[in-house]
Amino acid sequence: MKKQILAVLSALAVSATALSACSAPTTGNVPDSSTTSGEPSKAAESTETTEAAANDNTGSERKVLKFGQANAGDGLDMQISTSSRAASIADEITESMLRFTEDNEEVPVLLTDFPTISEDGLLYSFELKQGVHFTNGAELKASDVKFTFERMFTPDTGAKSTAYFKMIKGAQDMLDGKATELSGFEIQDDYHFTITLDYAFAPFLKNIATSYADIFPEEACRAAGDKWGFGTDLIGTGPYKIESNDDSTQVTLVKNEDYHGGEVNLDEIDFIYYDDDQTKLIAYENGDIDLADLNASLLSQYQESHGDEITAYHPLGTAFISLNLKADYIKDINVRKAISLAINREELVDTILNGAGVPATSFLNNSIPGHDDSLPVYTYDPEEAKKLLADAGYGDGITIDAEVRQTDQTVFAALQGYLQEVGINLNLNVVDNATWTSDRTAGKIPVTGMTWNALYPDGDFQMYNYFYSKNSDAQGVYYNNADFDKDLDEARVLTDETKRAELYKDADRLLSLEDYACIPLYYPQSQFIAKPYVKNYKVGNLIYHFFDVDIDAAAKAQS
Repeated sequence: MKKQILAVLSALAVSATALSACSAPTTGNVPDSSTTSGEPSKAAESTETTEAAANDNTGSERKVLKFGQANAGDGLDMQISTSSRAASIADEITESMLRFTEDNEEVPVLLTDFPTISEDGLLYSFELKQGVHFTNGAELKASDVKFTFERMFTPDTGAKSTAYFKMIKGAQDMLDGKATELSGFEIQDDYHFTITLDYAFAPFLKNIATSYADIFPEEACRAAGDKWGFGTDLIGTGPYKIESNDDSTQVTLVKNEDYHGGEVNLDEIDFIYYDDDQTKLIAYENGDIDLADLNASLLSQYQESHGDEITAYHPLGTAFISLNLKADYIKDINVRKAISLAINREELVDTILNGAGVPATSFLNNSIPGHDDSLPVYTYDPEEAKKLLADAGYGDGITIDAEVRQTDQTVFAALQGYLQEVGINLNLNVVDNATWTSDRTAGKIPVTGMTWNALYPDGDFQMYNYFYSKNSDAQGVYYNNADFDKDLDEARVLTDETKRAELYKDADRLLSLEDYACIPLYYPQSQFIAKPYVKNYKVGNLIYHFFDVDIDAAAKAQS
């Protein structure tokens, strides 16, 4: 039987894809007007003409980086967009008060230091850096920060990520239309302000380091109205500013000569949109772009021809089998354990994912505080799985329904082979995203695939919204463990990160090693491909940033 499984794995490897992401913005394909041939797109030709003209005028090589990605989607206003593709562009233009480096370390950006926090964890006191200017010349003031957060909570804005900030006092009143000002935001002067929370929430500082808290200039944002985030109507304090943006094929950024963070390495970044991965990689081979993400399905192909140009990185996510704990068979813990024991995670990663992943040892991603580094990979023991099923009264075999999206089909086809070996027939139904979302949240799917990605390294982000008892029903999971909830509740109010990590470690143990409330498979690996003249490029998590990257212009000219 194992030979049959290996045959299935080998046959499927060519078209392998990882389980898709759910919680956080992730890189994906959005249709656009890019060419599907091997010829450079019109956007790329235009960029090359502009670059050459600029070099002729200055007499020196300008540092221009061309990055290929799918269309950013619904504009660059990160209060409205949840796209990592949009964030890659917007975060070069607009900045949050804090941010995470590509080493996933949180640092101040627009602040003189981290805010001070009252003993009860409710009052945060901020001090802005003085002399920071938006690219329209206006100086950053506390009033701009207040405006930004109040715009977020104004219903007409349609902000999509308010849940990360609803703990601010008065936020819910604004969202409900009961107030037009944020009562928890008080300005002392142009550079000092306080934010008061309704309840202590330890990850608050991490939330304000995300793209969803990028700060906007009040006057310019009000003037742009509904156009904010489209065309050239996005202004910030960041290292780059928009020179052109047609919202469909390309965005061109140029350096902010007055950047408060110091000298900017690149003169220009061109974000060129491609409608699919294969077209994008052809553009890379043709020299139309210098840098792009590399889908796992194309990894083995490009490892052979461009191995030295590929860099792997590991986002803060976990791919797992999501279970409906009320469903027939699944509500039996012995069945859940048997499913786990039936899966050879190391073989799955090596074969189906072309090595682009780390076999799971628990639910928490291995780069998130609270992950237990001492744990081994989940045991692969099909004989023990058969025994557990027999002890549960299912020695003659069972059939379990699974509903997945197309992006999950390859992995789940491989899982079918593993489960069949122990007597579990996985009835696989592939549906579109809308059907899947509706069925899952309605509790109609016994088994499905999920990748839960965190925006930053914190156990709360990975576990609270999906498995906490009052949230899990809405996810179609129905997990309810009082001890698990207690761990998460305590960790949410503590400021001691070491103690918080210990609580998350215990919560993970309960979730994935004692209750088997989900079946972790692997921690995903992603990768990008870059020309040799691209220097210092690194991706810390989900979003492609360009803060530290540089270009060897002379080497590029000779390539």
